Amino acid sequence: MKTPAVDSAGRKSEVTRFKTNSPSATSDSLPAQRDNGKRDPRRDEAMQVGDDIVATDTRWSFAGATPNHFDSHVNRSVPLYQAGHDLIGKCVEFFCRPGATIIDVGCSTGTLLASIAQKPMATGLNLVGVDIEADMVRAARQRCAELENVTIRQGDALNTDYTSANAVIMYYTMQFAPPHTRPAIVQRVYDGLLSGGALILFEKVLCPDARLQDIMQQLYMDFKFDNGFDADEIFNKARSLRSVMVPQPSSDTYGLLRAAGFTSIATIQKYLVFEGILAIK
Repeated sequence: MKTPAVDSAGRKSEVTRFKTNSPSATSDSLPAQRDNGKRDPRRDEAMQVGDDIVATDTRWSFAGATPNHFDSHVNRSVPLYQAGHDLIGKCVEFFCRPGATIIDVGCSTGTLLASIAQKPMATGLNLVGVDIEADMVRAARQRCAELENVTIRQGDALNTDYTSANAVIMYYTMQFAPPHTRPAIVQRVYDGLLSGGALILFEKVLCPDARLQDIMQQLYMDFKFDNGFDADEIFNKARSLRSVMVPQPSSDTYGLLRAAGFTSIATIQKYLVFEGILAIK
């Protein structure tokens, strides 16, 4: 997964907070009961989180076999995931003059970049994918091997060179960066973008109050159940992400963008706690 420094480069995956995290939850809602005061042995073992992906307690990783099943898993896990790809593909058309550079930070398997690269307007573009995880980089390079306008690099969000970029994409990426690094990441992107360039930022966010958060969490659990995940898979995924992903309220994200210098900011997609933002320099 991303290294702490900015392990950051991104992760296109979502957080699953099991509804037992809400104030109203009881032990009866856990997928499996524990003996009084005894440690759950599953915490020390590999856990199934769906789509043949295995994680360990509080240590979700994008390495190993995860890239082989990542696309199917994330499409079932994140509402409007493919629709977000389609929307971003249309948004970048506004920033894609010949010779333009588009950077996808946390590109995972390269699916989004590959779809942009094959659009008619992509001729002459410089499309760059960045991911911190070596196994994801290999998967992305394999997917984009025949696309001459795509370059895949290993790196993280805080150290990527954004100089003269026309657009930067962070699709469910910054939520995996430690919170104290996020101001520097957003500032670095802003400073590197050309005037009139854009940051397209999608994140899982927190609600402004506890009641809304509880409702949204439960609706999201319904979404995952409807997409075929069972209770153990949902709970295991949530546990694996505990020390890995830290969502923040939308207001905090907007605050970071404004503090960096962005003035034209709009929400372009929203479903429960999954939000897409377009910020223009």
